[in-house]
Amino acid sequence: MAETFRSFIMLTNANVAGKYIYRDEFQILPAPDHFPRAPYSEAHHPCLLEVKYNFNPDSNKTMPDQTEVPDWIQRKDHEKKLIHEIARLFDVFSFSKFVFTQDQHSWTIRTDDNIAIEPEWRQLSYFVRGHQHEISEFTNSPVAQIDEIKTAKFYNFGARYTGSDFSVPDLFSDILDAYYSLDQDNKNAFLKSATLFNNAIRIKPISPSISFACFVSSIETLVDHLHKGVKIEKCKECSAPRYAVTRKFTDFLKKYSSESDEVIRFYKQSYSQRSKILHAGALFTGEHIPVEWAESDWEAYHMNSGIERICRIAFTNWILEKHSFPLSP
Repeated sequence: MAETFRSFIMLTNANVAGKYIYRDEFQILPAPDHFPRAPYSEAHHPCLLEVKYNFNPDSNKTMPDQTEVPDWIQRKDHEKKLIHEIARLFDVFSFSKFVFTQDQHSWTIRTDDNIAIEPEWRQLSYFVRGHQHEISEFTNSPVAQIDEIKTAKFYNFGARYTGSDFSVPDLFSDILDAYYSLDQDNKNAFLKSATLFNNAIRIKPISPSISFACFVSSIETLVDHLHKGVKIEKCKECSAPRYAVTRKFTDFLKKYSSESDEVIRFYKQSYSQRSKILHAGALFTGEHIPVEWAESDWEAYHMNSGIERICRIAFTNWILEKHSFPLSP
């Protein structure tokens, strides 16, 4: 099984000014000077993601018409899986993350050189001619390491500073160690939760209510995985489950987030609100009827930001526990 190195051009939500190296698995580097860049600090910024992997195509894999899947397609699928996995980990554990625009089209308006407003229908994408995708080894870059921020400070603040460079929490490498040590079943369960979490982030500007429900469901997905195959005892008198779903949800967060009475009340309120949104259409203020100029749904804002922070803390502690690291503060 031959070692393969690949270099991918990626876009991020923050400028990559340094390098991040995760063991001998992957590294992130600043884009070369000749790569096109947006003339703004808050934009989609190019960088390089270099990965190493071992891969053998499966000669038994077939297309729907029963023809053999070519080796190059299997390799591309494998690379896509690697990138997706890395991106999902950044989605959950870092505020600096990858941005994907491929295969999207939209009306665009030029914002440079004072050109008169003239909408154009364009494909949203980014590529650089002549970039060498196939490499023989990782690039030995002289740039400094990217900033690592104290994890507790990172999550308590709840966001990155506008215009700040690409950074990661200082526990990020430990988190990756823990993730890559998981068996495939646990990895798949976590990736499902991470995907729901990322969907919640993306949906938030469109629908805070559905975003909130996705945050709660990202936790519930992992809770359900942990109780998979566990027989739930039922009450002999009324046949109701003795271990109700709300209790499973709150017990998980008490263990991996906080046991304070105030936060436990928030867990229960969050699960109840999620049910109202999904089953009764109880949207947050302003979604079905636009808010007035002086009106704002601060409760929705605090619930959304609160559950997002709780997700990150709980997922961090759960995954670190799997690798016998002490729970983060």
